Amino acid sequence: MSETEPPGSSTERRSKFNPPFHRALGIKMRIGPNQEGIAYIDVDPEIHYGNRWAHGGMAGVLADIASGIAIAVKMGEDGREAIDGTIEFKVNFLRKVYDGDMTATASVVHLGKRLAVTDIDVTNKGELCAKAVATFMLSRSKTLTPRNIGE
Repeated sequence: MSETEPPGSSTERRSKFNPPFHRALGIKMRIGPNQEGIAYIDVDPEIHYGNRWAHGGMAGVLADIASGIAIAVKMGEDGREAIDGTIEFKVNFLRKVYDGDMTATASVVHLGKRLAVTDIDVTNKGELCAKAVATFMLSRSKTLTPRNIGE
């Protein structure tokens, strides 16, 4: 946080956002150079394995988190307030992940008054290992304010 930003600014709130679920799984988050949402882990067999490889749910978790980041950035809002929840989510698993990074990169393909849709690539060591699409319900209080209704 820069010295010119007041305490409680949106940058400060975002930088402190690290819920217990994310911490327990070792998930790291950031914003990409083209405003993509990025969530990633370094695969740890003791934490992330289901059977003999990384649990497929990790791809879903990372895709969901990356999507939330991308939507929040696109809206210029705090995602915890702007998004009511994930309402549809589909993941195609393309290959197993054993080690290295697992990174989800999400881009917003539609941002409406009530819904947002994201497209997500999940990679491992730079290779595509899953492809996902997700739909989110946006908070009515944030998206249908009087200033937005006429747009």
